[in-house]
Amino acid sequence: MRNTIILFFLLLAGTAQSQVAIDSALDFSVKDIDGGQHHLYEYLDAGNYVVLDFFTTNCGPCQTYASEISASFDYFGCNSGNVIFLGMNWGSDNQAVRLFDSIWGAEYPSVSGLQGGGNNVVDAYQVLSYPTVILIAPDRTILNNHIWPPASDSINALVIAAGGVPQSCTVGVNSPGMAPTATLLAIPAGQGNVQLKYIRPADPDMQLQLFTSEGRLLINRKISGNEADLYLSQLNPGIYIARIISTGKSMASVKFAVN
Repeated sequence: MRNTIILFFLLLAGTAQSQVAIDSALDFSVKDIDGGQHHLYEYLDAGNYVVLDFFTTNCGPCQTYASEISASFDYFGCNSGNVIFLGMNWGSDNQAVRLFDSIWGAEYPSVSGLQGGGNNVVDAYQVLSYPTVILIAPDRTILNNHIWPPASDSINALVIAAGGVPQSCTVGVNSPGMAPTATLLAIPAGQGNVQLKYIRPADPDMQLQLFTSEGRLLINRKISGNEADLYLSQLNPGIYIARIISTGKSMASVKFAVN
């Protein structure tokens, strides 16, 4: 029994030190959930550092650290400086990854596993667990193959030490056409019933969507009026996510449980 425990901790320690089994970056071309193209070697050949966040949508730590990685994305200029951030998903489609980003605050470009090419990159890099955040230098060396924990302070310190330059994020700030804010509340009413309350600016293209915790779309309806109550009934017990979107952008979201 003692030998088994020792072996377990040795394996755990080895995993904690290395979550990507290669030392030099392999090239890839992928498309993010908004249709943007990303070619790794083009970024590196231009002198940029690249931070890759390998994640799955149902991974608890991935959800926890998404906003932390976003804080670093903002700190280094939102991909407008010499540091590029990309989220590389395994196993989900664009819709599920978009939902993950909107709920957990991932603002850097995300590539889905099924539609963007993320699965192929995960396989090529031999990722062992999630989340795995790595730092790649312009010479294609993987400088850090497991930044843990992937908190903003840890990421920032390692990227600055490598040569990354912090700068203000101006991408999308107060830009024309930016989706206005809205408020969305969920009030469980028992026996599978939920009352959704929303307050939103006037916009003809607003939709309410309801997802299961696995990312399955249950409701997708157009909404009108600046303020209203919507009643959902006969929902099975579980976790749900409701959101309001406008022209593809998430304006508000709420996560709730049905008992």
